Amino acid sequence: MTPNTARRTLWVFVTVIAMMAGCSEPLAPSGGLTELRVALFPAGNSLPVHAAITRGIFERHGLDVTITDGPDLPLFMAALVDGQFDIAMNTPTLVLVGAQKGLDIQIVSSTSVQSRPRPNAVWITKDDSIATLGELRGKTVAVPSLTGIITDSIVYLLSRSGLQRNDVRFIQTPFPAMGDQLAAGQVDAVVATLPYSTAIASRGFTVHDDVVVEAVQAASGGAVEDAVTTVWTAQRSFAAEHPEAIRAWRDALRDAIAYLDQDEAAARSLMSEWLTMSPEVLRQAPLPDWTVDISPAQLGPYVDIARTAGSIDSEPDVNSLVWQGP
Repeated sequence: MTPNTARRTLWVFVTVIAMMAGCSEPLAPSGGLTELRVALFPAGNSLPVHAAITRGIFERHGLDVTITDGPDLPLFMAALVDGQFDIAMNTPTLVLVGAQKGLDIQIVSSTSVQSRPRPNAVWITKDDSIATLGELRGKTVAVPSLTGIITDSIVYLLSRSGLQRNDVRFIQTPFPAMGDQLAAGQVDAVVATLPYSTAIASRGFTVHDDVVVEAVQAASGGAVEDAVTTVWTAQRSFAAEHPEAIRAWRDALRDAIAYLDQDEAAARSLMSEWLTMSPEVLRQAPLPDWTVDISPAQLGPYVDIARTAGSIDSEPDVNSLVWQGP
């Protein structure tokens, strides 16, 4: 897929979901609990949601949460604005794309933060002679999605090395399949998040920098050191009409994060069971730095990243895109 084709596909997709968008139905109480329909991609970042469900934390905060999981975050955004979900996992740059197209979406909480000392979205190669992204010219890179923050970050960083998007061939590949694709020589590099990156690295491949952290730091001139790969989003109208549900969601996640942080062994065991990954591999994997809070300032660098990558051509108001509470 050429960069222009990829961009046209994204714009057509977002335009269609903008036309589909409507008001979500009011929340319905279930046995005294407020129902929330949540869409997510199972990964280290989203483990607090699984912990909150399995440990009864959501219920203690008055929520009855139903989860739909899958790999396609753009489809989650479509279903979110169509009222099929109340909260959905998303990426910062896809939120900006949606905002430019006038979608009724807002970030209501973060998932985790990452930094140079605590990376998450690292790029990995089989050939240890490859040291920089600029050396990927003409090579194939496996990414979880052809749109979104990981791919936009790579394109942004490539541009700083004088390369264009079409100088690298991107292939959409699920995280669990990336290691085999790299080992077989089907791709020259992969970009994976925790804990999948640790599983891939354990096979003897070379781990490089976190592409999102490097892009955010470059785009902010070093002012923003922490980056986020995924966020939780809701329809702006939903958040305005149900602030108590958003507060309960955030408070429950804080309690789930506290539970995971205080018992690392339990956190790793829960992740192993949920993601069906080897406990031995997960014992080596750093746990994500889970968090709930995100500020407009943290979202700011993604505007430059998305503009450079060609995902947007406007300056969305980041202040209005982050839920501030009633």
